Amino acid sequence: MKLISFAAASLFVSVSEAALPPGYEDELWCQPGNCEIYTNPYGIVGARSTFEKCYDPETNVMSEGVWTGSETDVTVPDGWIQPQICTAEQYSQCEVDTQCTLLISPGCSCYVSSSIHPYQACEGKDCNFSGCTGNECGGYVGVCSPGFNGTGNTCSLEETNEIGNTTAPAPTPAPSSAALASVSIMICIISISS
Repeated sequence: MKLISFAAASLFVSVSEAALPPGYEDELWCQPGNCEIYTNPYGIVGARSTFEKCYDPETNVMSEGVWTGSETDVTVPDGWIQPQICTAEQYSQCEVDTQCTLLISPGCSCYVSSSIHPYQACEGKDCNFSGCTGNECGGYVGVCSPGFNGTGNTCSLEETNEIGNTTAPAPTPAPSSAALASVSIMICIISISS
């Protein structure tokens, strides 16, 4: 019984730290002419600002936005807008899986990069790959995941099983789903221990 309680506490902490609570990253603000994109090259869970970025389709430049919420005192720069989500015509990372390449970061983590909109974890002589084995991407594949409601496709990092078939993509819930996941895990564990 104590082991189950400890496991429940561990799961709750790890999932609940995955996203910020409401009020901290409620609204994204970008420079005029930008739209919003979603990118997650490492297939991780985290705060919305980790994955949701501003993108200028005219210059092909991705940038950080400004996040506001009821629990912050962040001031939006003059003239900045709440962007619409980019359409597939404005931004799409891939059309087929072969446009999603697996790479290794200097921290020896596997990530996926698009050949259309490449992401480089590190560039130049300051990149340190010491300690990396070259096998960090074993068990993963890069997959071109379809966009939702007219948005562009994204390159996703997915695990493979022993046979080489893909399984579910790495988890990337929005803050509300992360909160629901922590509640679901706790309810499930509590009902098991009751």
